[in-house]
Amino acid sequence: AEEMDSGEEKKEAGGGGGDDGDGAALSTSGSNGGLSSSCSNAQSEESEMRGVHCKTSLAPNTVCVAVPRKCLITVEMGQQTPIGQAILLSDLDLDAPKHIFLMIYLLWDRKVNGHQSFFAPYYDILPQTLSNMPIFWSSEELAGLKGSYLLAQIADRNEAIADDYHSICEVAPELADIATLDEFKWARMCVCSRNFGLQIDGHRTSALVPYADMLNHYRPRETKWTFDDDRQAFTITTLQSILAGAQVYDSYGQKCNHRFLLNYGFAVEDNREVDGFCPNEVPLEICVPPDDPLYDARMAFWTRGEDGMHAGTAGGGVSALAAAVAAASAGRDRGQDPTAMVESALKAAAAARERNHHLSPGGGSIPVQTSSVKRVRVCVSNNENTRTLFSMLRVLACNEIELRAISSTPPAQHHSSIGGDCSNYVSRALLGLANAGVGEPASGGASGGSGSSSSTFYRTCRDIRHPLNVRNEKAAMMLLIEIMSKALKTYPTSLAQDILDLVNESAYPRFSNKRHAKIQVRGEKEVLHHFAQWAKAALDVLEVIELELAIERGDVGADGAPLRRDEPGFDYLIRVMEDEESSGGDNALHHTIVRYCADVLGSLRREEIKIMRRIKLISARDPDPHEHNN
Repeated sequence: AEEMDSGEEKKEAGGGGGDDGDGAALSTSGSNGGLSSSCSNAQSEESEMRGVHCKTSLAPNTVCVAVPRKCLITVEMGQQTPIGQAILLSDLDLDAPKHIFLMIYLLWDRKVNGHQSFFAPYYDILPQTLSNMPIFWSSEELAGLKGSYLLAQIADRNEAIADDYHSICEVAPELADIATLDEFKWARMCVCSRNFGLQIDGHRTSALVPYADMLNHYRPRETKWTFDDDRQAFTITTLQSILAGAQVYDSYGQKCNHRFLLNYGFAVEDNREVDGFCPNEVPLEICVPPDDPLYDARMAFWTRGEDGMHAGTAGGGVSALAAAVAAASAGRDRGQDPTAMVESALKAAAAARERNHHLSPGGGSIPVQTSSVKRVRVCVSNNENTRTLFSMLRVLACNEIELRAISSTPPAQHHSSIGGDCSNYVSRALLGLANAGVGEPASGGASGGSGSSSSTFYRTCRDIRHPLNVRNEKAAMMLLIEIMSKALKTYPTSLAQDILDLVNESAYPRFSNKRHAKIQVRGEKEVLHHFAQWAKAALDVLEVIELELAIERGDVGADGAPLRRDEPGFDYLIRVMEDEESSGGDNALHHTIVRYCADVLGSLRREEIKIMRRIKLISARDPDPHEHNN
């Protein structure tokens, strides 16, 4: 999908302050408006590669660049042009509105004022072509991205730019006189790769900042920038000492390489933070298979909450339920009966569920249309997106009993069994939290029952943040391996081959499009291999847990003898994983995998054992509960 303009701004802004730099002023041609700098710029004659270097050594907290306000091109300037006014009056739905107005000013001023423009010296130093930007790559260069989701984003970007161009031409035909579609694309990528998101006079805007936009990207950041209201200037301040002759860098923010490549025209060879975190991502598209025997039931839960009315209890009503729970809480402070308030909440939720289908003129119902495909971006991290991915996998891995358990609203009789105040119960349910003490302990455990999930209310398919049971988690991990395997097969080369290719700088020259494409696909495969390794490690641990649970249940083997453990158990396996991780050995797993196996699967193991022992205790107290019903 198209990256919006807010995602294309340079993000590493910082506060003002700092000592004035004492370097000589830099002049271009014509008036420079008082722009000052302690840096010089250099450009290779063989490419469009540029860099800014120190003329003198700089101490920390030194303002090394100051660009006066009158030298900035802002969104508001583009809005004041005749074309900008036409766009504002038309209320067009444009892809990147802030960027459009910067582009319009750039194109309009260059055409209308030409060399007489105040910004002519700036226009003269802008790159005449942007061949490093993927939207301008040749078909041969794009072939280097085969298998990558970035190809779809490049196509989307080209289509979005063309749509914006033709839409603007309809309300402002003069745009066609000042720029062709290719020139419009050039302006879009100039703005996309160079604009700064600023706060000027308390107003959020975007701006092109001549000279300051020539600094290359590096992390961790060595400088910070801001608009200084006291100076009425855009300033760049050093955060550390920079020696004379050294390049001065900006930080474009912590970003995935696909954003660097799509928006700035480069990919970072080793895109890692100081703490080792790599923000490279891969989007995964997951859906309910059309041939799923439980398709209707699974889709009902899979799409729950997507349209704002289809959220919550068995197909709708979370908004009404939440409002009533809030009212119950407030009512309790006023001495009102919270039980009655919650009963009202449940009725409101049921009414909302009934409204989920719109009545047709003939009296029938028209179901709300929803898509079964969900996209989640994942990186090598146990972040929110990873937890969402695992939640959706657990839904897809549910058998009929588990699916019924996670889809169902907690039975109404449980509300009264908790005592007079059941607002706490519903509040926890709204958060998708387990309600300990509700109902009898779940049966089944590792053998395929619903486990502890029967006492938990899940609002959507994204909310199952803990394993349902061993069977389901194993099925989810096997599904994860299948998804990773299919994704890796879309690439023409392996990760191992990519690593070897990047060693060969003669075949993949530094800063070349060919190399940047290879860096991008290598990063995607690293993420996919990480999750495949995660799933395989989890399955190994789950196999050990399964055996331990079978022994706990007293299962017997094929020979009729009780099962016994010949291999090391869970605790030993986790201890080996943790030791290898801390030592950094060749077999070491990523710390997110180790913590998942130790903490998440460890918690699941303890819960399953607790359920088994509870069932044994109940059975010992009441060996034949059916006798009481005869």
